[in-house]
Amino acid sequence: MQPINADIQTKRRNCRRFFAVPLLLLGGCCGLRAQSVADSTAKPEPRITWHVDGVSEGQWNMSDGRGDWANLLSAGLEVRTWRGGCLEVAALATGRLKDGVADDLQDFSNINAENRGFRLTHLGIGQRFGDKVFAFAGLREADEDYFNTDGAAVFTGSSYGCAPHAGENFALGVYPDAALGVHLEYYPHADWVVRTSFYNGTASDRFRRQFRFRPGKDGLVNVGSVSFSPTPVRFTDGAGNLPEGVLAPNYVVGYMAGWQYVGEDAADGLPVPPLPVETRRRGAAVWGSVDQPLLRFRHTCLNLFAMGGARIGQLGAARGHWATALSLGHVTRRGGTLAMGVSQAFYAAGVRETDFETTFDLPILPWLSLQPALHVVRTDGVTDVIGNLRLNICLGNL
Repeated sequence: MQPINADIQTKRRNCRRFFAVPLLLLGGCCGLRAQSVADSTAKPEPRITWHVDGVSEGQWNMSDGRGDWANLLSAGLEVRTWRGGCLEVAALATGRLKDGVADDLQDFSNINAENRGFRLTHLGIGQRFGDKVFAFAGLREADEDYFNTDGAAVFTGSSYGCAPHAGENFALGVYPDAALGVHLEYYPHADWVVRTSFYNGTASDRFRRQFRFRPGKDGLVNVGSVSFSPTPVRFTDGAGNLPEGVLAPNYVVGYMAGWQYVGEDAADGLPVPPLPVETRRRGAAVWGSVDQPLLRFRHTCLNLFAMGGARIGQLGAARGHWATALSLGHVTRRGGTLAMGVSQAFYAAGVRETDFETTFDLPILPWLSLQPALHVVRTDGVTDVIGNLRLNICLGNL
C-alpha cells in the first residue's frame, strides 16, 4: 500500500456520523424541523421532550482476526419557554475496548470515536418566527441539519452520511465534535427547506475550545443546503400517509465554504502566536443526495439512495466521494430494512477507498432493534472484510 497522508488519518475522525438513534431531539425546537410548518393539524408537542439512546456494537475484522466493542450513549432535553422559543441541550458518551479493527479511511462504523465519558454536543436557544423561519444560536453539530437523510440513515458506514470531502477537509462540527454558531432555516413552501449555518472554524469536544467564536484565530465555516421533499402520491395510503418501509422522497443540494487555521498546536488548543497566512486552509465543497422510492409490492418497497460531490480548492484530504444503494423496506412482519450499498472516496496521493456494505436493520421492540452489517473495504489495493453487530435502544417521548 502507498503511504497515506497522516493528515487524512487524523481528520477522518471529524467525519463520524451516527444515524441509528437521534443525537438531538428529532422533534426539533417548536416542531419546525420535525414536520412541515404548513401542517396546522399536527398534534401539539409536549412542553418538555427528552430522549436517551444507546448503541452497543461488536466489531470483527475477518481478514486479520482483530475484534473490538464500541458503545455510544446519548441524551437530550428540549424545554419550550416563551412563545415560539425553546432551550435545547444534548450530550453523549463514547467508549471502546481497543483502538479499532481496521485502518480504513471512511470508517465502516459511524459510532467509532475516542473514549470520553462526557461530550456536550448541543446547547442553545431556538426561536420560531411565524411559520416560515427558525433560528438557533449556540453550540451545535452540523450533522443535525446536514448529511442526515433517511436513505443514509440505513447504513452503518460513516460516508453514506457525512461526505468525506466536506467533513475531512475542515474541522467541521460533526459527530462527536460541535462548534459555536448560528443556524437558520427558511420554509418557503411545505415541500422546500433552505438551511444555512455559520460556525466557528474549528470544532471540538473540549469545553475550552467549544464556547468561542473567533474567526480571526480559528476560522469560519458556512454550511448550507436546499431540500425538496414532495409527497409521492402513488406510494401513499388512503389517508395520504407514507406506509412503513417507503423512503420519503428527498432531494438535497448542499455546500460548505470557509477557512480555518491548521497545525498541531492549533488543533490541540494550546496558546500559540498568530499563525502565518500560509497555515490558513481555504476551500469549499459541494454535494447532492437523492432519496427515492422506486417500486412497492404489497408491504415491501424498493428504495434508492445516491449521493456525490467534490471539493473545491487545494484542500489536503478527500478530493471527492460518491455512494449509491438500494434498500427493501418492511421486509418482515415486524418491519425492518435490508440494504446494499457502495461508497467510494478519493484521497490525496491517488489513494482510493471503496466500501461495499450489506446491512439489515430489524426491529425487535418499539424501542429496541438489532442491526448486523458486513463490509468489504478495499483501500489502495488492500482488502478487509469486517462484520459488525449493532444493538440500538431508543427511549423518550419524541
